[in-house]
Amino acid sequence: MAYTASRTTNGFELIGNLLNVTDNGREYELTPNTAFSKGDMVVLTNGKVAKAAANAANVLGVMAESITAADNPTAGITYGKVYDNPFNIYRCSFADQTDSTATGGTTTTLIDTGLATSTNDVWNGALLYIYEGTNAGCIRTVTDYVGSTDTLHFQAMPASCDTTSKYILLGNASKAGDVINVGTVGVDLKDENTIAANTTVDGEKGPLVALSINPANLTMDVVVRKHLLNSV
Repeated sequence: MAYTASRTTNGFELIGNLLNVTDNGREYELTPNTAFSKGDMVVLTNGKVAKAAANAANVLGVMAESITAADNPTAGITYGKVYDNPFNIYRCSFADQTDSTATGGTTTTLIDTGLATSTNDVWNGALLYIYEGTNAGCIRTVTDYVGSTDTLHFQAMPASCDTTSKYILLGNASKAGDVINVGTVGVDLKDENTIAANTTVDGEKGPLVALSINPANLTMDVVVRKHLLNSV
């Protein structure tokens, strides 16, 4: 059974600001006949607020309030508050991370034949979290991946990983370095209120930078790199 967190964030929750600036939200015109939830990441489309999607660029910010479609009719003009400071820090749940079980290992390795890739180094730098079984609670950065043996290497854990060790890995791992950890630039959205933990960060297409990661809660603290107010 895949790991689930005890709580899911309400989209992108505003938790701080890099410059310690308070953002109380600013009103913008909304795309008509659209429902918005507090915490939705949004962009401007034709001068109106719209929900952000994967590979979003020129992000406006995050909805500071919820608006129903009924309260946002086509016949009128409706405004909604958006947190739009480009230095805001948001906490958001992530999804679609690799979730698997070890088939063996040592104190410094985890073997999983289920990874099923012969390409070396594709998990180098990824965040590894063991959530159940031997070494439960351990968080490590993968220092090397040997594709021929499906082996992840990392700093020593208290005991040897074994077939009870259930874990998650963050990243797409389509090529070396295409993984997620603290400081990763180009983390993408799954949708307007969830981060994609299997995103391809090669090319930095995603709008987010990961400041910190709490794998036990399946959350990341992020800032928006591709922000509208940073591009003007």
